[in-house]
Amino acid sequence: MDPFMKDIVLVHERPIPKDTIVFFKDKQGPRLFITITDDPSVWKRDLAINERFFSEMVICPFQTPLPELTSQITTVQEILKQRSKYPGVKDDPDTLMVSKTWVLPNKIRCGPSVLDVGASSFDSLFAPIFTELKMESVIHILKVELPNGMERRIVYTLLDSGFRPSLLLVKWSFDLDEHISTAHCAGHLFNTGYALMSYQNGYALYMYTDESLYDICSMKTVGLKNPILSELMNSFNETIQQSQSTPRPSQENETENQ
Repeated sequence: MDPFMKDIVLVHERPIPKDTIVFFKDKQGPRLFITITDDPSVWKRDLAINERFFSEMVICPFQTPLPELTSQITTVQEILKQRSKYPGVKDDPDTLMVSKTWVLPNKIRCGPSVLDVGASSFDSLFAPIFTELKMESVIHILKVELPNGMERRIVYTLLDSGFRPSLLLVKWSFDLDEHISTAHCAGHLFNTGYALMSYQNGYALYMYTDESLYDICSMKTVGLKNPILSELMNSFNETIQQSQSTPRPSQENETENQ
């Protein structure tokens, strides 16, 4: 992992890379930040992430009706336009927070509902967004924050769809080391090419490394217990073989004496 990626900052309790410009220096065209949540106070705080990444922000609800979300986004866009002149801006903490965020109103849009999305329809779900932004089918940053473990459904759907965002930020509903279903879901991320960069305040920040253990291990191997275990055993066996084939100093001296 590059040294600069180890430097993490917290933005409204969310861990993200400190040097976001360097992270996406090789990315051409618009950057796409998708946040999936039903809580307006959550995606309003996510605006600060969008501010640091200079990206297009798409807010996708899970159960919130799209007209309701559209109305909320319109209000936020007005706050961003008027800032301190917006009526009652100082009376509400969320409104005041939004007014101090430097995000262009036209960089925020309502996305599709992900309630009924399946692996086969994930591509088509975001196709209108990609077309509107005139960009390839790439999600640069995906954030998921849903209650009661519903984030696992989104993560599994994401993996099945083939999308691999450069950064994945997940607010896990349950403890990763104590809740079995949550641990299994996070384990699939590790095995499919994601590395955990930071875990703070329940938020797990993952970076895609393209090192998928599932891709290099055959799932038809009889007796295969775990791809990680298989790789460790192969590496261990190779080390032993190299050690056995390399003459020890005492053996070299014996050969010279003869």
